Amino acid sequence: MNETFFITGASGFIGLRLATRLVESGKRVRCLSRATSRREKLAALGASFVEGDLNDVDALRRGAEGCAGVFHVAGLTRELRKGEFMAVNCVGTRNVAQACLDAGRPPLIVASSLACAGVAPKATPGASVAESEYAPYRLRLETDFPKPISPYGKSKLAAEKALLEFADKLEITILRPPYVFGEGDLLSLELFKMAKQKGIMVLPGYVNRRYSFIYVDDLVKTTIAAMERGERLEPSSLTPLDSKGTVCSGKGVYFSASPTTLRFSEFGAAIGRAFGRKRIASIKIPPLGVLGTGVYGEIYKAVTRKYAALDWNKAIEALRGPWICSGEKAIRELGASDEPGLEEKIAKTAKWYESAGLL
Repeated sequence: MNETFFITGASGFIGLRLATRLVESGKRVRCLSRATSRREKLAALGASFVEGDLNDVDALRRGAEGCAGVFHVAGLTRELRKGEFMAVNCVGTRNVAQACLDAGRPPLIVASSLACAGVAPKATPGASVAESEYAPYRLRLETDFPKPISPYGKSKLAAEKALLEFADKLEITILRPPYVFGEGDLLSLELFKMAKQKGIMVLPGYVNRRYSFIYVDDLVKTTIAAMERGERLEPSSLTPLDSKGTVCSGKGVYFSASPTTLRFSEFGAAIGRAFGRKRIASIKIPPLGVLGTGVYGEIYKAVTRKYAALDWNKAIEALRGPWICSGEKAIRELGASDEPGLEEKIAKTAKWYESAGLL
């Protein structure tokens, strides 16, 4: 049976890899697309298009009609004007869910973010993890109640809460990836370029924090597996189960993350090795410098109406942490894996940048 799947955000970094994988497995893809979107690569895959955006419920309804499932990957990671995060990430997600409800109720897989959940929580005093590499923190779990710290993270949590309204009517699964990298990722380009050309990695603040990562193809595999056999969201999935509001069931929610975490300096060193460099120097930027750059980014956006490399939202996230989460639930239930490992996947990404002439 040649099934059709509807994808929002299919022209983006993750969405294009997802569309490609679905087509390679014999599926058809139908994509939400603005008139100004680049469609060449999707058209080459044989994708069909529904013209519109996340504000157009009618277009979303046409896209979801008759589909075996819907992948909602579209979203904003940067905003030019205050309120855009909520308008796109929250209201847009609710519109997608409403369209699914109106169009035959296909299963819905939604890409959220670790930013929605917040930084890693402190480990319980005396717990064995206190002696681990993460001390005094521990990996964030799906059962930890979300506590976002940035405007972006708060908009993604608002989107998840909007989905709870549909959890008793639709089959919904939420994926919360951490730092996503891989071929086609232009947001990480400057980091790879710094490592190759200058042999440096810039660290925000004085703390060399740990991060969770996920290679884009591993995220795509997990996303498709979530459609096939993922746990589904319940109306009470994000309801606090304790008086302190620290625990929830987390049903229907997965962190799609590599079991390996890296300090940002280690990430830089791995990039350097991919380019044949024996050493990458870590340059720590004082917190006031990071915040000042964030303020400058806001002014730059207001004057030029263009995105800044670092704005206030990203400055806040950069100075907090660690941003680490457990991918164990996704590995256990969805078959996610980290083979052959982060080092080789970082090297594959570096080779792609080189072959694409971006360095």
